Amino acid sequence: MKLHAAAIWLLASALPAAGQTRDESANPGIEGFWDYRTATPLERPASLGQRSTFSDAEASEYEAGSEDRALGFVKSLGEFVGDEPWADRGRSLTEGNRGSLVVDPPDGRLPPRTEYGETLAGGWKRQMMAALNGPEDRTLLERCVYYPSVPVRPSFFNNNLRIVQTPDHVLIHVEMIHEARIVTIVEPPVQHKLPPSYRGESLGYWQKDTLVVETRNFKTHVNQIGTSANLRLTERFTPALPDQLIYEYTVHDPDTFTAPWTARQTLSRLQGLIYEYACHEGNSMDIMLRGARVTDG
Repeated sequence: MKLHAAAIWLLASALPAAGQTRDESANPGIEGFWDYRTATPLERPASLGQRSTFSDAEASEYEAGSEDRALGFVKSLGEFVGDEPWADRGRSLTEGNRGSLVVDPPDGRLPPRTEYGETLAGGWKRQMMAALNGPEDRTLLERCVYYPSVPVRPSFFNNNLRIVQTPDHVLIHVEMIHEARIVTIVEPPVQHKLPPSYRGESLGYWQKDTLVVETRNFKTHVNQIGTSANLRLTERFTPALPDQLIYEYTVHDPDTFTAPWTARQTLSRLQGLIYEYACHEGNSMDIMLRGARVTDG
């Protein structure tokens, strides 16, 4: 956590004080606070068939059911979740009533998984449902060690991030589990050199106003998408309207998927700050373990 705090302070300190002019050698347009909530599912619902978008009537019905779907998913993990004031679920579809975040393949569905990919699929949920005998049985998220924020995906709450930009680095700070990822700006072609880590090594470059980030060298761990350590992730951050940011990412992992796939969504600018996510490793582990022993009888 100290490393994260130091990284945030160093990059934030590069921001100009009030009344000063930004360093124009850095491409403008993506800095700020962004909201990535959406009710749009990762994959296209079967009810849409070959259509890529909902009709207005279908969109209204789907958005109205977003709450029940979110609660159903969390309860399937064995968690009791009610109408908490901290919940921050997406209740609106992304632009144009699009039926899926996946835009390639054109059918809006993830490509078939390899045999190894099938063993990884659902690993996150299986670990959440596993017997609670010790800290090692819980996910890295539950232990507040790491939030799988690469790529950025909508969650149950805390769907906010901050982007801080300097000529040489870009900081992507996700509110959930205070994850801070530093992107080093380089000249393409990109060459990764650091040892594996949970969030990988992120190197970026500019294509006009689009920041392209290529991330590799992941450490093997259970994640929500079910990718392997050989994942090659390409992200694109493109300013659209003054208060919108188009976020697109391509997953290329031949170990787990038979073909690459791409997802896209629109982020909205936040008029506010991201508050501290006061979670540290093991701060609730004692309660969880004691509760499991009570359940055991």
